Amino acid sequence: MTRKGWKYYKHVRKQHGWKGLVKEAGWPVAIGLFAFFLIKGLVWLAVFYGLFKAVE
Repeated sequence: MTRKGWKYYKHVRKQHGWKGLVKEAGWPVAIGLFAFFLIKGLVWLAVFYGLFKAVE
């Protein structure tokens, strides 16, 4: 079993959705990728919230 990179898994998720990602890579990779996108979104929210508070 070869280890593939994040770009490959992101491509699989875009093409086949979360169900295809779980089928292709397994639950650990799907959970890791979901956590990555969740944290990325929360960081962006925090950045914009901080900018909004700084402008006030």
